[in-house]
Amino acid sequence: MKRWSLVGTSVLGLAVWSWTMVAPALSQGGRGQGFRPCPYTAYLCPVRHTCKPLEASGKVAQVLTEALEDSMHPGMALVVDTKTQGRLHVHLGPVWYLERQEFVIVPGDEVGIKGMGDKKDGQMDVIAYELTKGDHVLHLRDAQGRPNWEAWRQR
Repeated sequence: MKRWSLVGTSVLGLAVWSWTMVAPALSQGGRGQGFRPCPYTAYLCPVRHTCKPLEASGKVAQVLTEALEDSMHPGMALVVDTKTQGRLHVHLGPVWYLERQEFVIVPGDEVGIKGMGDKKDGQMDVIAYELTKGDHVLHLRDAQGRPNWEAWRQR
């Protein structure tokens, strides 16, 4: 009788211990190591009819780390000097996404930019859809401005 109560207590203790180890992993809803919720949404122009499609090329003057809003992860941005558009401030995307794309941008690189732009305080701000450097193309967003780093998209 003592033997069976000892075995029962051991099995019950093992079950409780295993549940405490498994339950937190199940409740997170994550997709494995490295999951981050995506606070980015499709780019919506703050003032209708002022944002325009933009294509430009130029030399990278500066590489920055910044966030468009407080709720967003740190993002990468470029300051690009162009001959036709002047100086552009180009938002690329979150640093964690860009680190996984195996590309390097440094000041002095010649790049091509496709995106959506709006002039604020005399400076053109651009949300990049595509960045080209030499023969390499970095796709960041689709034609509607939805980020490629989103896992699920609404129709």
